[in-house]
Amino acid sequence: MNKLIKNFILDNPEIIIEAFEIYQKKQSLNAIKKEKEIIKSLGNELYNDPTSYFYGNQNNEIKIVEFIDYNCGYCKKNHEVIMNILNENNDIKYIIKELPILGESSLLASKFAIIIYLVDGPKIYEKFYDSLMRYNSQFNFEILNKIAKKVGSSIKDFNSQFNEDKVNNVILKNLTLADKLSIEGTPTFIIEDNVFRGFISYDQLQEIIENIRKKK
Repeated sequence: MNKLIKNFILDNPEIIIEAFEIYQKKQSLNAIKKEKEIIKSLGNELYNDPTSYFYGNQNNEIKIVEFIDYNCGYCKKNHEVIMNILNENNDIKYIIKELPILGESSLLASKFAIIIYLVDGPKIYEKFYDSLMRYNSQFNFEILNKIAKKVGSSIKDFNSQFNEDKVNNVILKNLTLADKLSIEGTPTFIIEDNVFRGFISYDQLQEIIENIRKKK
């Protein structure tokens, strides 16, 4: 019997390839299912964290979370896409997760942004975030401080707040979320119960949004 099976496989090697493809597909489906379950379990932290800036109405049905780094070129490229999408779709709650993973200047920029959000509130944060996403050179303290003043921040001394627990805890929460979701790069989007890694074009994002609307 074993010899017959062996000969059959040798005569029909495509069966092995087909079986391997079926196995890979099954593994992929299992991974996606597990990912959806993880997102569901983290829903409150992803969508309702009071220390994360959000654009739109709190109760908007379609939710988009973006993990960003201010030194990430693709995050900057996606920024204009996101702004256009938000301007043209009024049923989206867009949430930003600071994820400074590209070095010290990324961490510095995120700490500036978080302090501004906690002290000055969402309107000034939005202006600061937008300015940083449109800035195409390396950040340092002087540049970030100058941008903060330009957008109307009331903070006189950022240095004194950099190592406060309330600031570090925001970054730690986001790093923990990213770890649970196996996020290793930016931009990464959580849209409903799906993870999208890397740049998303306007047409791709609009199609995702329209497909979600059809399911509501």
